[in-house]
Amino acid sequence: MLTSLAGTAVTAFIATLKPPPDVWSATDFIAMAIFLGIGTGGVFAWVARRSPAKSVGSVTGIVAAAGGLGGYFPPLVMGATYDPVDNDYTVGLLLLVATALIALAYTALKLKTREPATDTAAGTPQPQEESK
Repeated sequence: MLTSLAGTAVTAFIATLKPPPDVWSATDFIAMAIFLGIGTGGVFAWVARRSPAKSVGSVTGIVAAAGGLGGYFPPLVMGATYDPVDNDYTVGLLLLVATALIALAYTALKLKTREPATDTAAGTPQPQEESK
């Protein structure tokens, strides 16, 4: 997830520098799409590891619905911030950079990578106390 968020921020920032509309621009946007796809996979991997086994299906559905909103609102923001005079999406791309950096900081500082403890006899995840 950290790689995905950092890569998204970097590639979106590179796009604000307006690389030439040929191989460089295409490479940047393809790399951005790859980082965003890695992030999607990372989120669903977290769901499987962090939610209770009985609730994985429900949690996956909620996360997928939130992801659907994530695919709906960014194009609206990009369209609302588009500058037709200069044919420019800089504001929308900078908002993407800011969002990715905020998510990166939150993920790095607040979310722990701990796995639920497993009951060795039953092989089922056991709840753990949160450490502060």
